[in-house]
Amino acid sequence: MPEQFVALLKKLRIPLLTEPDIAKLKILQKEWLHWHNREQQHMPLRIAEEQRATYAAFLDNPTAENEQRLMVLADTTLTGTRYGLLRRAFAELRGRISAQAADIVRPVIHHALEVLNAEHERRLETAEPVMSSKHRNPIVIETRHAIEHGDRISMYVLDASGGKSQKPPLDLADVLIGSQRD
Repeated sequence: MPEQFVALLKKLRIPLLTEPDIAKLKILQKEWLHWHNREQQHMPLRIAEEQRATYAAFLDNPTAENEQRLMVLADTTLTGTRYGLLRRAFAELRGRISAQAADIVRPVIHHALEVLNAEHERRLETAEPVMSSKHRNPIVIETRHAIEHGDRISMYVLDASGGKSQKPPLDLADVLIGSQRD
């Protein structure tokens, strides 16, 4: 299905993402991955590990600094709550980054869908009926499948626009970027 979408985009010479847009998306991808990795550092299993390490560090070197660090991490519930809040904040940051990527991708995908819909209508008008229906003609089916795939991409982009998506920026634009490389 993505192959039909990409092939039709190329065939119709629909302008896709520009080099500056791709560069912005790559920067957003790095930022998104940074916050994803930071979140992974604050997973619940890592809390116990960090508590043990802090405890051992205090026993090895009982300084005021190590004592303070041990006090901060001593309560598992409080530490879990604190890290939980951090993880939610990281997820929101990633959502904002995905929304920025969606702002770049949205106009491109909407334009592509407009052109594909117009091409579909044109093909439908000129198609020869197959089994008594123009809708069964392979050239009409090709555009319909491409439009359906574009609609799915559009839904991912719409989801990301609201900051709800946990998709990395390059995942949102993958098909559009990939079709330009070929």
